[in-house]
Amino acid sequence: MDTTELLHPGEWRFDQLDGLPDDGRRYEVVDGLLVVSPPPTVWHQVVGAGLLCQLSAQAPSDWWVLHELGLPLGTDGRVPDLSVVSARAPAGPSAPLPGPEHVGLVVEVVSRSSRKTDRFAKPGEYAEAGIPLFWRVETEPELLLVAHQRSGEAYEQVAVIDGGDGAGPAPAPWGPVHVDLASLRRTTP
Repeated sequence: MDTTELLHPGEWRFDQLDGLPDDGRRYEVVDGLLVVSPPPTVWHQVVGAGLLCQLSAQAPSDWWVLHELGLPLGTDGRVPDLSVVSARAPAGPSAPLPGPEHVGLVVEVVSRSSRKTDRFAKPGEYAEAGIPLFWRVETEPELLLVAHQRSGEAYEQVAVIDGGDGAGPAPAPWGPVHVDLASLRRTTP
């Protein structure tokens, strides 16, 4: 891709990203600026896919568990690793992306390149958008899931599943779910 294709007069809006290439990179808009992230590592994908399978297996039919869904946040937008979306959200080939009002949980798997964003910026943006639940999954030095629930205008930590026992309950939009980190750890290369 020629870099001149990314030149853009003025601020970016999330709805303008449709014309960008599907090249494995993650394109987001933050404060009108285009943010481009590299494709995730294999370990990041193993953890994300494992959680997607675990959540999907426990989700009732009125919730979808989706991978890397574009999430509009006003004119900005993020791409969470996983989103749990109400089945009442618009769907179909020409439907708009579901907004935060349709999202019950977002999950971010932390990578070396995304530590500050996943720990600080994204939780604040998701809480401000009104998303009730947020999970942050640390991948180094140990696998750790930190679950948060919205309280007022911010998130409050409500559960931690650590590398010690590797399994435990975490909040989901439909109630507690069993998360088995030990099974993800067994897949480590």
